[in-house]
Amino acid sequence: MSSLLFPTIPEKEFNICLVGSGGVGTIAALVLEKSGRARVTAVLRSKFDIVNEQGWDIESVDHGRLKNWKPSRVVPAIQEAVFGPPQYDYLIICTKQLPQKYDIATAVAPLVTSDLTSIVLIQNGLNIHLPFIAAFPTNATMSAVSMIGSFTEGTNKIKHIGPDVLQIGPHYHAGVKDSMSLERTQTFIDLYCAGGAKECILAPDMPKARYEKILWNGAYNTVCALMKMNVGELQRSGARNTLLMPIMWEIVAVAKADGIEIGKEVVQYMAHRSPETSTYRPSMLLDREAERPMEFEVILGDPIRVARELGVEVPVMTTIYELLKLVSWKVDNGLQETN
Repeated sequence: MSSLLFPTIPEKEFNICLVGSGGVGTIAALVLEKSGRARVTAVLRSKFDIVNEQGWDIESVDHGRLKNWKPSRVVPAIQEAVFGPPQYDYLIICTKQLPQKYDIATAVAPLVTSDLTSIVLIQNGLNIHLPFIAAFPTNATMSAVSMIGSFTEGTNKIKHIGPDVLQIGPHYHAGVKDSMSLERTQTFIDLYCAGGAKECILAPDMPKARYEKILWNGAYNTVCALMKMNVGELQRSGARNTLLMPIMWEIVAVAKADGIEIGKEVVQYMAHRSPETSTYRPSMLLDREAERPMEFEVILGDPIRVARELGVEVPVMTTIYELLKLVSWKVDNGLQETN
């Protein structure tokens, strides 16, 4: 028997739940379904009614145009995603990292089966895995650094403009054998590659990969949001040399004090990877324009706190962080922004 929440779905090898089906999460769901081996349940909230009825209209640089697409199952809340056997083999978290707003590890607990469900974190931040290892000590946990360009537009449209490039690695811990953590990570990589992603590779050093991602996010994502400028505008203004790269060098100094070496060539690549003609509007800018919470705590707050613990001075990062806190305060208190 089928219903809205329990439709009849062909059996697949892997049962996967995805929480956070926005621009990044929806493309992840699409890739996994296209592998032919996975059945994806996507947890939607505000978009549930329209996506359940009409699906997503996707324009993708990797997958072309898809009309009315949706995964095997969509549900409006975590509670509706919980059901009996088969339990979830993988739980993928693609929500924004907003520790100042909610505890996502506690929220998703009903979806996790001990010793079975592997947790995949496709999110920004540094030590994002720690709350999940603490909450689910017998489950494999892995995280991914995504370099995709994808966002929602309108009611049910996904614009995927930058290729889906994913680095993913296991977070080894005492509750799970290292060989099992690596095996579960490699299985996820195999699924993702089979589904037509541009690239999905095993990251040999996940903490280093996360610091490298913060080079771009900590500079471009934050300053674009603060100044309401796109990536190309920032570069043409001269801010790359006077503001963005100084932020990157501060992040390099924090990483070094934390035992991670980031080469000069990586900084140069991150600083120049987008052309000056780029019209790309990073996620924090889109969030500010929509008066949604921004991820400044995990993108800048976390490395600033690490810097403080290790005695590293980061004055430029700290100034940008404090200014973004003011912007966030205005939004939280209903003060209308002026253009």
